[in-house]
Amino acid sequence: MASNNSKFLEIGLTFDDVLLVPAYSEVLPSEVSLHSRFSKNLQLKVPIVSAAMDTVTESKMAIAMAQEGGIGVIHKNLSIEEQSDKVRKVKRSESGMILDPITLSKSKTVADALNCMKEYSIGGIPVVDNNKKLIGIVTNRDLRFEKQLDKKIGDVMTSENLVTGSKELTLKEAEIILQENKIEKLPIVDKDYKLIGLITFRDIQKLTTKPSSNKDEFGRLRVAAAVGAGGDSIERTEMLYNAGLDAVVIDTAHAHTISVLETIKKLKSKFPSLDVVAGNIATGDAAKFLAKAGVDGIKVGIGPGSICTTRIIAGVGYPQLSAIHNISKALKGSDIPVIADGGVKHTGDITKSIAAGADCVMLG
Repeated sequence: MASNNSKFLEIGLTFDDVLLVPAYSEVLPSEVSLHSRFSKNLQLKVPIVSAAMDTVTESKMAIAMAQEGGIGVIHKNLSIEEQSDKVRKVKRSESGMILDPITLSKSKTVADALNCMKEYSIGGIPVVDNNKKLIGIVTNRDLRFEKQLDKKIGDVMTSENLVTGSKELTLKEAEIILQENKIEKLPIVDKDYKLIGLITFRDIQKLTTKPSSNKDEFGRLRVAAAVGAGGDSIERTEMLYNAGLDAVVIDTAHAHTISVLETIKKLKSKFPSLDVVAGNIATGDAAKFLAKAGVDGIKVGIGPGSICTTRIIAGVGYPQLSAIHNISKALKGSDIPVIADGGVKHTGDITKSIAAGADCVMLG
């Protein structure tokens, strides 16, 4: 360590500077748990997060990440509506019960239904009236041979002998109903026959084919999204939250700033149940600053990424492995997870990040 008068800190280490020393173990690889955390309240089945970059994470990647037990952070280089729609697509992609299913009115056309099925990759849509009362269902089977695209949905939908379920239904009971009736969609209605959800056979199957999926209490895939500091961050977060967002990430090149602090305070005040992750930082002082502000997760890394130009343009940064280690020490006892963001070139770098104190790594 340099003296207090020196402008130079300790020698910093990055991934290529370090190897892990092997030691005696009685643990078999098959017994190892990869479970970790993204933030205080968001668990991971695998310690991998996809980066909030426009070439990395949109809805398809976020779905794939959550299906494998990680989580994706949808980038912010989109309009508020577009980013919210991508969050909504992830939340609707699979579910124990879809709480806000796509619906149509009977006045819509065959073309509307086909476009909707293509947009959301679904094969059936409940049809409701103005009071959300279920009046029918239209499936790709109903439309398969329909050539008249301007035909009203009311003329092609199935409206008689509809098979429905109540909200008390278990997934196992729903599966039996679907199998006995040879149908793929089960609308869930209340006592007034208003549509309150939808259970699909495909989602039930995914529970067995993707047992490690990262899901919320309603069986929906988890997803995070990035916002900036200041600007439209509050308005953007509100729309993302209403779309079902699980965590918001304040994504900046340098998070040890007053603007990030003010954004954290506003978000925690307006959305107390939403986990707020902030970054990026590279020092223990910055970690304590964000912890005091009330964040639920901290993203570490200034300039280690292969395409990041911060170190080249601004001359600012810190060797990543030392940054992870120093920040994890600074946060000891805080219960705030550390997300190592950037610099990973090989799978061994993930192991080194976790050994240095990270809870998970961000890749992409």
